[in-house]
Amino acid sequence: MTEISIIYFVYTKQYEPLVYGLGLVVFVWLLYAAYRGYRRWTYGLSRWRLMCWPPGYGLRRAVSNFVNFVLLQRRILRQRFPGTMHALIFYGIGWLFIATILSAINEHVVVFLVGNVYLAYKLINNIAGFMALAGVIVALVRRALRLTPNLPQDSYYYIVLVMLLLILVTGFMIDGIFAVSYRLTWEAAWFDPGGYPFFLWARGLPRQELVVTTQIVFLVHVLLAMAALILIPFTNLWHIYPAALNVTFQREGTAPQGVKPVTDIDERIEKGQPIGIVRLSDTTWKQRLDFDACTSCMRCTNACPAFATGKQLSPRDVIVTMRDAMHSGLWDQQAWGEGRLQVNPEAVWSCVTCGACVYECPVTIHHVDTIIDMRRGMVSLGSDYVPKDSLDVLYKLQQTGNPFGANPYEREQWLAELAQRLGNDVVAKESEEYDYLYWPGCITSYDPRIRPVGEAVVELLRMAGLKVAIIPTQPCCGEPARAIGDEALFVELMKQALAELSKYRFKKLLVSCPHGYNNLKNVYKMYRGYLTSREDTKDLVKVLDSLDVEHHSIVLARLVREGRLRPSAKLNYAVTYHDPCYLGRWNGVFEEPRNVIKSTGLRIKEMPRNRARSFCCGAGGGQLFYEIKRGERIATVRAREASQTLGEGSQDRRVVAVACPYCNTMFRGEAGSFGFTVKDVAELLLESVKGSQEA
Repeated sequence: MTEISIIYFVYTKQYEPLVYGLGLVVFVWLLYAAYRGYRRWTYGLSRWRLMCWPPGYGLRRAVSNFVNFVLLQRRILRQRFPGTMHALIFYGIGWLFIATILSAINEHVVVFLVGNVYLAYKLINNIAGFMALAGVIVALVRRALRLTPNLPQDSYYYIVLVMLLLILVTGFMIDGIFAVSYRLTWEAAWFDPGGYPFFLWARGLPRQELVVTTQIVFLVHVLLAMAALILIPFTNLWHIYPAALNVTFQREGTAPQGVKPVTDIDERIEKGQPIGIVRLSDTTWKQRLDFDACTSCMRCTNACPAFATGKQLSPRDVIVTMRDAMHSGLWDQQAWGEGRLQVNPEAVWSCVTCGACVYECPVTIHHVDTIIDMRRGMVSLGSDYVPKDSLDVLYKLQQTGNPFGANPYEREQWLAELAQRLGNDVVAKESEEYDYLYWPGCITSYDPRIRPVGEAVVELLRMAGLKVAIIPTQPCCGEPARAIGDEALFVELMKQALAELSKYRFKKLLVSCPHGYNNLKNVYKMYRGYLTSREDTKDLVKVLDSLDVEHHSIVLARLVREGRLRPSAKLNYAVTYHDPCYLGRWNGVFEEPRNVIKSTGLRIKEMPRNRARSFCCGAGGGQLFYEIKRGERIATVRAREASQTLGEGSQDRRVVAVACPYCNTMFRGEAGSFGFTVKDVAELLLESVKGSQEA
């Protein structure tokens, strides 16, 4: 077989200059397309900082991301059907590309594809070809039959898939036809099953017809391959380049940390500059890379609770609209508005920041980051597109320190009543040191229906022998302000919260609200540099660095596990648990609340959408306080799912368990219609522990 590489291109040798000439043109064209992409991503920015390596990204982390999310396709494979389809195409065509390079090396540098090595090479090529062929056929059928909802039906998707199909088929044809060129028998049928049928057909052709057929098939194959490469910047194949970069340089840490801070806010306010995204040019290089990386796989939109309930929001459309505006060079155009290449403002305000889109995206696009940034832009400009109810929330926060506009005296009364019942030491004193300083959050503090949750938490920790007290004066942590887009107000509330915490001595901060938990645990740390840069806030950095924040479900699960709480009374409810977005998807706390529930003897009936794929209650993104009145309420959809999961029974025996005051509030609003009660995991545990003590 040593002669194979010499004779292999005997009938097509004359086209070799054409092939390599076209290859060079395509290579230069793709380099130019990559350069144009780089210019888009860095428009108006300091390009020299990004020229070699993006600042703030370590090499080890980048390599790990590339291996895990590009080579191993870990995020893509989260959804088995489309993930497997994509993996077949990716690995199949990826190897065939490598095989083409190996063939060229064998032809022009050193002959090594001989004997068993050649047979193994052919077999691997065939396996890769069949993998890619299967993936492309599945992709065509999937799109044509709409097996994945809402997939775009633009003609170029089909053109690309048909081109790939023809490239693969003509590749198998070349294998078979070329084999006839150097022998009339087939000794390696098992090693080239794709080419064998074409070998059987071609060996019956007259020599002259064989020559012409070989040349035609070869040219069609080469020209199709070159055309596919040339079309990359104009089709969905373009995602190959920016998507690989996007996952390599994805945001560090948990998803909410990807909602970037505005650390130059004081300077912007002094100069009268808007905060967030007003024009397309206000976006960061990473956001622009997000826009270009989108594959339109629709995973984000299909997971979006706002889209599912008939709102104007499609996360994919937000990203694609920004991408199209970027490709059109509309840098000075307002990013949001009613134009064709502007994001629909109602879509921006329909987002509940649940993060389902971010979790599902296979190329790590952070849709919430861009949406929050556009809210910031609207709020900072005083745009008419900002919902009136959300402006009312911001006003209440400024005036009263809580999003309800409630008189702080109401909270003082609650603490006074609690002190009478549980003892004066339930309210924290500056002179004492505590195992846990309890931060109940605004909803628990001001909503009489939710206060029993906070009381249950305190009682349980006391039963476990821990010294715990409630912070007497608690400003809002600022999460509603940040979710609505008032970054300046959020920063002020953050400083107030840290200043208040600095008055007390405690080992850990206990938080019941997942939104506050995420804020105090993750988001505040993003502003450390901002706090350090100001003389009047430098002392707050010490408080920030010392914060050890825990959600009450985590603490309770640990106390039960350690035997410090003994929930021996078995409860008799039909119960399902709803994963809060900011506790579960954003912070990875899934099992602890379930372990608390199970410790009471209850068996959880899981809703179809649970854990990381939980369906939002509809309260996030500030929508507990304002609501886009279009389509069905998100809370209604989730409550219906919970009710169906619970099955038949009386309302007092059918329980939706929660670990978030936002979710608690939303489900209570639906409980009467669907015939269930709502209980926090702390309430269930206290009921079991007290029941065992009474028994």
